[in-house]
Amino acid sequence: MSKLIRSIYTMTPEIVELCRDLVRLNTVNPYSGDAAPAGEKAGQEFLAPRLRDLGAQVRLLECPPNIYTRTGLLGPRQRDFSDRPNLVAVWDFGGDGPTVILNGHMDTVGIDNMPDGLAAELRDGCIHGRGTSDCKGGLTVAVSAIRALLAADLKLRGRLIFQSVVDEECNGSGAGTLTCLDAGYTGDVAVFVDGNNGTLTMGCGGCLTADVFIEGQEGHAAAGTGVSAIEKALVVKRGIDDFRQAREAARAASRVNLGIFRAGVHPAVVPGTAYLSLNAVYAYEEAAASRQGGGAYGGPAIRAQFEEMIRQAEAGDEWLSARPSRIEWVKDLIPYDQSPDDPWVRAFDRAFRAAAEQEPAYDKMTAWSDAAHPAALFGIPTILYGPGVGGTAHSSAEYVRVENLVACTQVIATFLAEALGAGE
Repeated sequence: MSKLIRSIYTMTPEIVELCRDLVRLNTVNPYSGDAAPAGEKAGQEFLAPRLRDLGAQVRLLECPPNIYTRTGLLGPRQRDFSDRPNLVAVWDFGGDGPTVILNGHMDTVGIDNMPDGLAAELRDGCIHGRGTSDCKGGLTVAVSAIRALLAADLKLRGRLIFQSVVDEECNGSGAGTLTCLDAGYTGDVAVFVDGNNGTLTMGCGGCLTADVFIEGQEGHAAAGTGVSAIEKALVVKRGIDDFRQAREAARAASRVNLGIFRAGVHPAVVPGTAYLSLNAVYAYEEAAASRQGGGAYGGPAIRAQFEEMIRQAEAGDEWLSARPSRIEWVKDLIPYDQSPDDPWVRAFDRAFRAAAEQEPAYDKMTAWSDAAHPAALFGIPTILYGPGVGGTAHSSAEYVRVENLVACTQVIATFLAEALGAGE
């Protein structure tokens, strides 16, 4: 066991307190649905002076309003990024070494249905609260690994870039990560600390979100007038069901989830409008096939399939044939696929084996991560690795194990020491 790894055991109390301090801060994404979401700023302002004290050049960087269009992606429109800065910290060690990126997101999902979400209770070897697994535990690991690396008095070369980003959650499409990359904070390898169970995740699926608006005609329920938008939305839903069945028959993991169905204002009023919103995940191979076929990288073929099946369902309804639903595509979160044979992945594998004294587990994420952006858009080898507890993120029982925080800190610190050319 190296001196660096041993030193991190002694850091356990401060690792725990850093995580708890971060969890106590309300950094709920403004689009979470909470009554009073705070945004990410308090978390970034908490970390900024601590990183400066570690010798970093620190910058607070807001997302441009047009970040999706300028990077060629479909993302949510009219997203307000004001007073929601990303935090970038850079250590330049000189020499001809590589540039390593550590990235995690500061925003969390909502806490209105989680009364103790900011309590950061330490119980049974775990820290409980919103963001513990997703992704404040990961941010804790990244900062703690950097602290341990710098305290080890090693000879380093190259550059280290830490990114604490905004708008990964709540229909966010990784605007913060895109902003950092677009501003020139790129590198030779990226480690995203938004992973689970200490697993080396080598890619993620894509995800489409569609909003569907259905027009009916308001009327008085007692008079029997009007055309119910709910009834017409059920016709559209049959088209969504057909789409889901076709998708899942072709690829079992290509889940389609109708997450929102809203209509009506009063029991005595025939509803005049209805609104549906759904997610459809897709595989890296589908995005690659789209590019090879001359289309854009991502899910355009799946979008076309969805629209065709909705129109087929509507064709059998006289009202909807004349007044088809309006389909708006909110986002297309692109997937990525990282080869485990890449030299940087092999280096991370060695660091894991040295720190954990066991073989790492590898997987790919069916859901989406903004780790896709550096990999798919900038060609940066990207590893998703972190301390989260799978299945607890976004739930009212979210927690992270202290042993996960310490173990992941040891692995990442070991990787940084090797990547940045350290010598004891």
